[in-house]
Formats: sequence, structure tokens, C-alpha cells
Amino acid sequence: MSISNKTFRFAASLLITSSLFSTALMAAEPAKEPAKPAKAEVAAATNDASSLENADKSTVLATVNGQNITVGDVLDARKLLPAQLSQIPTGVLLPMMVDQMVDQKAVQQAAEKANLENTPEVQKQLKLAKTSIIQDAFLKNKVEPTITPEAIKKFYDENYANKPPLKEAHIRHILVKTQAEAEKIIKELKAGKKFADLAKASSIDKATAGQNGGDLGWVKADELVPDFSKAAFAMKANTTSTTPVKSPFGYHVIQVLAYKEVPVPPLDKVTPMIRQKLIQQNVKTVIDDTVKQSQITKNDAVIKKYTIQPPSPPTAQ
Repeated sequence: MSISNKTFRFAASLLITSSLFSTALMAAEPAKEPAKPAKAEVAAATNDASSLENADKSTVLATVNGQNITVGDVLDARKLLPAQLSQIPTGVLLPMMVDQMVDQKAVQQAAEKANLENTPEVQKQLKLAKTSIIQDAFLKNKVEPTITPEAIKKFYDENYANKPPLKEAHIRHILVKTQAEAEKIIKELKAGKKFADLAKASSIDKATAGQNGGDLGWVKADELVPDFSKAAFAMKANTTSTTPVKSPFGYHVIQVLAYKEVPVPPLDKVTPMIRQKLIQQNVKTVIDDTVKQSQITKNDAVIKKYTIQPPSPPTAQ
């Protein structure tokens, strides 16, 4: 059985990420008996480490068979690191990143010598990659100019400013397939059985049923499916639903533990989230507009033939 290129890429990227992450954590941990260098030495080291972004991008950091790895290469690679590494200072990551880029450069050179670029499989992958890169560039070109401070402020004013504090509820639930099961659980709760025990034993929402006892934590109304949200936020604190609540997932027994009000956050606290929402909205707008301007036909008969239909929702019993 052959292994796909995607598997190899995933394994390589996982190796690089885990290596960087573990080494960076060790580098960031203080020694058990740290030495106490002179203040001037500490300041000099800190300044040197923090100034890489301002260094000459053409400065060579390593060479592999005559090919250079520069400051600019490292800074470009840093932008592609996963979120858990993005907060670690460049000065901590730099030695590990250079080592990893040396490894990658050596493998790249060996691959080029093997003359695999013109094989059908590699050409297919290159074509797919090129298509993806061009699509991303098109969307970025259209969307990036629209994500301005003014657009972010407008979104904030329309969706956050001058709004009352947000209401959150601390909710637990037990999800079952049928109305009869839910009614049985409600009777057991009235008879004195513990909610957490029944959730663990009966709930099909395995993400919350086990150690959490059906606990969803603190949630806002718009974070829940409509039927569930409407029923839950109509309940008083420290109460349990007396009738099952139906949703697309099945039947719920809901317990509201408490309510609290969350103040509207200031603009600077929600700017990253607003930026991401605007990007998502504007990307969708660009895609929708582009599709509307295109001539499209679909072979619905063939599509339907090979489409797996979702299971029917549970019915009341």
C-alpha cells in the first residue's frame, strides 16, 4: 500500500512543529539554578534577540551546498508557524528554525537531484497547489483592502457599542434520541437522581456526558441551536425543564444553573475577532458575486445518484 504525499507532508510538518515547540518550551523554562549575568550583558542579549525583524533581510544565517538561508527566509517562515508558536519570541525560536530550515533545504536539494519534478504525480500536485495559490491571491487582493480600521469600527458600533450587557447562562443538558427517554429521565430527576449521573449514563452527547456531567459551561443565546436556546433562556436559574426540548439532535433535558451579565467589551479587545469575521463575510461576498457572474450547469441526476442522504431526524414516540 502506497503512502500519499499528503501523509509525508503532514508527518514532516508535525515533526518540525513538535520539535520547535518542545525545544522552545525548554528554552523558555528557567534553569533550576540560574546564573546571574551582569545587567549590561542581559540587556545586550535581549536587544540582539529582539532586533531580528529590523535586521538586513539579506543577511546569511546558514548555507546548504552553496544555497543561502537568510534573515528574510526565517521571517517569512515564521509567519507560517502554528498559533501555539506564534507568541514565542523570535529570539527563542531562531536557532531551532535555522536548524529546521537547513534540514528542509537539504531534503529539497536531494529531491531536485532525484529529478522527480516531472513525474505525473508531482505535476498533478503542483497543478493543484498552483490553483490554490492563485485562488488565495485573488481573494486576498479583493478582501484585504476592505479590512480597514474604519470598517472594524463600523462593525463594532453596529454590533457591540451601546448594546446592553450580554446575558450568559450556565447550562447542563442530557441528550437522548426519543421523547420517551427524555420523559423517563425527567421522572428520575424528580425522584431524586443526580443530573450528572443520568447525563453520564444516558446522554448521547459524549463530549459533555462523561466527566462534565452534561455541563455546557457559560454560553450565550446565539451560541446554541434556536430551539434549545429559546427553551433554556426562558427558564429560571436553578431549574430543570419539565418537558423534553426537541432539536435537530434529538431530545434534551435542560438544567439552568445560573445567569450572569457580561459587559460589552471595548473595541481593542474584540478587534482581532471582528477582523476575522469581516474577512469571512467579505470572502463569502466575493465568492458569491463571482459565482453569480459565471455560467454554471450541474448534472443534478448524477450528483443525486452518488450523494449519501443524511439520516432522518428522530420522531416522537
